[in-house]
Amino acid sequence: MIVQCPQCQARYRLPEESFAGRSEVQVRCTGCRQTFPVSRNSGHPDSAAVTDSPPPGPRREAEPSTPPELPAEMSVALSVTQGPLKGQVFPVTKPRVVVGRSDTDIVVNDHEVSRRHCALEIHGPKAMLRDLGSTNGTFVEEERIETHTLGHLDEFRIGSTTLMFTVVPKN
Repeated sequence: MIVQCPQCQARYRLPEESFAGRSEVQVRCTGCRQTFPVSRNSGHPDSAAVTDSPPPGPRREAEPSTPPELPAEMSVALSVTQGPLKGQVFPVTKPRVVVGRSDTDIVVNDHEVSRRHCALEIHGPKAMLRDLGSTNGTFVEEERIETHTLGHLDEFRIGSTTLMFTVVPKN
């Protein structure tokens, strides 16, 4: 069955096995973090909307035609704006960096972040953000993405951590 979050309208596939003999289960939206009830008969007044149409897939953008390259006269960084590492700034010193919970170029200590969560490929003043098959997804403006082009001051969320992409002239 497909359920829809009553808060942000995100849609999820919920297997029948999730009910395990119960008539109602609690679901936590990976988009807005809201917990909401889902009733097997969907007649519960506070229950999420249930539909038979499949949820929309993650947004995927066109791939860049050039290889990743750091801009010569610019400094690139990821700044944490929300989450456990709020205020931390990670300089990006390679044209492709992997972000995740462990054994990555940028380590984000957040239990909702996959070990290898996403990658950032720098293309001059822009970057291609790519989800690496993470469990909880990579979000831009609360929409789950597979790939997305980021510009200066664009934000994305992995787990409970929001990161801002910055590109500024070198001093």
